[in-house]
Amino acid sequence: MTDIQSSCAYCGVGCGLTISQNSTHTLGETGLGLTLQGDNVHPANFGQLCAKGERLLDSLNQPHTLRYPKLRSGKPLDWDAATQLIADTFQQTIDQYGSDSVAFYLSGQLLTEDYYVANKFVKGFLKTANVDTNSRLCMSSAVSAMQRAFGEDVVPGCYQDFEHAKVIVLIGANTAWTHPVLFQRILAARKTNGCKLVVVDPLSTATAKQADLHLAINPGADLDLFVGLLGFIADNNTLNQRYIDAHTEGVVEAITHAQQFSKNLQTLADSVGVAYSDLVQFYQLFSQHEQVVTATCQGVNQSVNGTDITNAIINCHLALGQIGQVGAGFFSLTGQPNAMGGREVGGLATQLACHMGFADNERALLADFWQCGTVAKQKGLAAVDMFDALADGKIKAIWIMGTNPVVSLPNSAKIAKALADCPFVVVSEVSPDSDTAKLADILLPAQGWSEKCGTVTNSERTITRQRSFITAKGQAKPDWWAVSQVAIKMGFNGFDFEHNASVFSEFALLSAKVKQAFPDKHFNLAGLAGLTKTQYDDLVPTQWPVATIEQIGQRHQRVFSHGQFATVSGKAQFITPANVSTHLAKGQSVNGVENSHQNLPALLLNSGRSRDQWHTMTRTGHIASLRASVPEPVIHIHPQQLGLFNLVEGGLARIQAEQKTKSTSQDFTMARVVADKDMPVDVASMSMHWSKQFSLTQGINQVIDSRVDPISLQPGFKCQAVTLSPVILALQGVVFGDHDKAAIGLCWQVAQTLTSGICHHIGFENQQDGFAYQATPYSLKWTLTRVSQSGHQLLHIQCNIQKGQLIALKLLSDKPVNVALEPMGAFIGKTLNSQLLSQLHQQIKAGNSPLICACTGMTEADIGDEINLQFNQQVFNQGVTNLSFEQALDVTQSTLGCGRQCGSCQSEVNQCAVANWAEALTYTDTYSDSDTEYQQTNPAKEDVA
Repeated sequence: MTDIQSSCAYCGVGCGLTISQNSTHTLGETGLGLTLQGDNVHPANFGQLCAKGERLLDSLNQPHTLRYPKLRSGKPLDWDAATQLIADTFQQTIDQYGSDSVAFYLSGQLLTEDYYVANKFVKGFLKTANVDTNSRLCMSSAVSAMQRAFGEDVVPGCYQDFEHAKVIVLIGANTAWTHPVLFQRILAARKTNGCKLVVVDPLSTATAKQADLHLAINPGADLDLFVGLLGFIADNNTLNQRYIDAHTEGVVEAITHAQQFSKNLQTLADSVGVAYSDLVQFYQLFSQHEQVVTATCQGVNQSVNGTDITNAIINCHLALGQIGQVGAGFFSLTGQPNAMGGREVGGLATQLACHMGFADNERALLADFWQCGTVAKQKGLAAVDMFDALADGKIKAIWIMGTNPVVSLPNSAKIAKALADCPFVVVSEVSPDSDTAKLADILLPAQGWSEKCGTVTNSERTITRQRSFITAKGQAKPDWWAVSQVAIKMGFNGFDFEHNASVFSEFALLSAKVKQAFPDKHFNLAGLAGLTKTQYDDLVPTQWPVATIEQIGQRHQRVFSHGQFATVSGKAQFITPANVSTHLAKGQSVNGVENSHQNLPALLLNSGRSRDQWHTMTRTGHIASLRASVPEPVIHIHPQQLGLFNLVEGGLARIQAEQKTKSTSQDFTMARVVADKDMPVDVASMSMHWSKQFSLTQGINQVIDSRVDPISLQPGFKCQAVTLSPVILALQGVVFGDHDKAAIGLCWQVAQTLTSGICHHIGFENQQDGFAYQATPYSLKWTLTRVSQSGHQLLHIQCNIQKGQLIALKLLSDKPVNVALEPMGAFIGKTLNSQLLSQLHQQIKAGNSPLICACTGMTEADIGDEINLQFNQQVFNQGVTNLSFEQALDVTQSTLGCGRQCGSCQSEVNQCAVANWAEALTYTDTYSDSDTEYQQTNPAKEDVA
C-alpha cells in the first residue's frame, strides 16, 4: 500500500490526511498496521491536525459495526430484498398519501456524491423537496444571509485571508476548540504580522482567553453590537462611498436604522453589556483598518435571529468595501466536513442543486437535465418542520442517512416518539448503536470513513478527495449506491452510475449547464465535468469556481472581488434587520420568552461543544483518550449561582426548561455541576454531545424547545431559559468490569471507554438500592476511609471474583468518587491476591487528576509538577527565582508536549500553569546561614526536597 491522501471526517476546516502502512510514524497506530498524519501540502492544514483528527484511526474500532441490512426485529436481509422493500413501501406510501408523505434527512458527514444522488432521487423523481440535512442545525442562517446579501450561498474569502488580516473578529465561535487547526493559523499570523484578535462571546472560552480584546456581551446582544458598528462607521465618515455607490443597494435605509443605535454609544455599551472604552476600541479597530476578517459560527447561526445578525455583520464589511478582498470580509466557519458540498447539490429543502431556487426556469433546467419530466414545485420541509410533520402523521416514511436526529434536534424526546410512531423508518448507518438507529424499521450498512470514496468541500470552497484505504467489510455500501438501487427498483432511469466518479461527473456537468444558463451565478465546476475516472481518482485539492481543467489545484481564490454579485441587479444588498434587542435583561420579554430571574430562578442555557468530542459521540465516544477530559455530562455555572439553586460543586443538577418557555415536552436531563468563574452570572453552559447511548439521562436537547429563525429555519439552540434543582445521591461512584445496567434504583449512569475496557459512573438516590447493587455473590467487600483536601470520605468497595480473577470492581460513596480510571480499569481480569489488594488500596488513596492535553495524555497534576520543578530548581540552585513564568511555561511544554501538537488545549495549559506558578510564588523560602536548614513558612506545602 502506498500513501493515501484523504480528508478528515470532522469539522469544516477540511484538513488533508496521509494514511500510510508500515510507516515509522506512530501517530494513530492501529491493529491494521496503518498510521495517519496530516497532509503536509494540503492548503487547509499543511500537516497540522487536532486531537480528534490525530485519532481518526482509533474511531474505526467501533464496539459494534453494522455489516448487513436488517429489520428492526434483527432479522438479516440481503441488499436486493432490502432495497425492494424500501422501493415498494415508498411507492405505496406515495400512491396513498402523495409525494410529500415521504422525506429524507441527510448529513454533512455524507460525501457530495451521496448528497447528489439522494437529491436527484427525491426532488427529481419522487417530486417532493422534503429532503433536508443536519447542516440546517449548523449553517443555514449563514446561508440565508449570504443569499440575501450576495444573491448566492458563497463564502467570498479563503483561509489565507486570516494570515493577511490586520484585525480578526471571531463571534459566536470557540475556534480554539471547534476549528483548532485554523485557530493555530490565526495565532501564527498574529505572531507574524501583529494583527489584533477580537473575540465576541458572552463566555470566557478557550478562544476568548487568547484574544487581544474580548467583548463579553450579553447573550443575544450581537445584533445590537453590529448594527451599532454600521452606524459608527457612517458617523465617523469611514464609509467606502465609492464602493457602496458602484456595487451595493439599500445602504440609506440600513444606515438610517443603524444610527439610531450609534447616536449614544454609552447607552449602546450598557445595552450590549460591555465597557464603553471596549466598545469604542472595537469600533475603531474595525472601521480604521482596510483588512478586517469577521468569522462566525454556531453562536451566531444558532440564534432565533441568526440570519439578521449575519447580515448586520456583512453590512459592515460592505460599508468598507471589504468583500472578496485580500485579508478582509465575512467568513462563515462551516461546522461539518461536507456541509458546503451538501449545499452545492441542493441538500437543503429550501434550494435546488447548483445554488438554484424554485423559479420556473431553474426547475425546468433541472428537470430537462435529469430527464424526469418535472421536479418538486416548491420548497420542502426544513428539519424542525419535517419532524413536526412526522409527529403529526403527515410524513409516513423517512430515510435518515449518517446522522442522529434523536439526539441532535431540539425537543429530542418528541423526535424519538415521532420516529417510533412513524410507519416506515429507514436508517443508513455504520453502527447499530445510535439512538436513531435503534428506531429503524430497516437498518442499512453504510460505508464509513476509511471505506467510502468521494469528495467533500470545506469552509473555503476547497474540494478534497476522500479516499478509501480499507476494503469495506461485510455488505457495507456507499449511500449513493443504496439510493440508486431503490430508484432503479421504482422504475426510474438515470441511476445506473458505474462508480462515484460518474456521479461526480454528472454533478459537475450540471453545474456547467447552470452556469451557462445563469452566468451571474458564481458556483461552477465546469472544469471538472469531463474528468476520467483516473483523473477523478487523482484529483488534488481544488478551490471552486473551476471554469477550466487548467484550474485544477488552484487555491487562495476569492469571489466577488470585482464587485459583481449574483443578485438580480448584480449589486450586493444591505439588509436592514427586522428586529433588534433579542438579548434578555431581567424582567424583559423578547420573542415570547420572559426572563423571570427576578421571580423564579432561571439561567440562560448555551448548548455547545466539548473540545475532544464530536456531535453525538457515535464516532468519538469510544476513543479512550478523547473521553478522558470530560468523563461525564457537566454543566458550567457561575459560583454565585450555587446557593441560589441549592447546588454544590461536583454534585448533580436536574436541568429543566423554565415553564414559561417550555413548548411541548416535560423532559429533563442531569449533569455534574462545575462552578466556573469564567461564566457570566446568568448563563449556564452544557455540551450537546450526550445521548442515551452513553448516558442514562440522555442529552441537553431534551430541554431545548424548537423555536427557529424565521428566515433560515435554523433552530435557536442558544439562550434558552432553564432552571436547575439539586439531585441528592445517597450513593454514587464508579464500576469497572461487569455492570448491571438495569439495576434497580439507578438514576445516574454514564458509560466511559477506557483503554482497558469500559467503566460506568453510577448513582442511586436510595442508599438501599445502592447496597443491593453491591450485594453480588462471590465478592469481597470492605470500606476504606480516604483523606483528601475536601475532608474524609468513606468508600464502599467490592471486588467480584470469578475463578480467582477480578471481574468487577465497584466503588461507592456518598460523595463523588475520584480515582484514576485507567489504572483502576487495568485491575480487571487480574488474579485477586494480597498483592493486588495492596495495589488497589494504594491506587484508590492516590485519587485522580483531570486530563488537560488529549494529544499527550498530560494531566493537571503533570503540568503542575513540571511547573513546580522549574520553579524549585531555580530556588534550590540559585536561592532566587530568576526564571520568568514564560520561560518556565516554555520548558514545561517542551518537556511534556502539552499544547504543542494541535494547540486546542493551550488556554487550559496556560491556566493550569499560571495557577501553579502563582501558588509557588506564595511560599517564602529562607535558608539559615548557620546550618543551611531549609525552612518553609507555609507548613501545608509539602517539602519537595
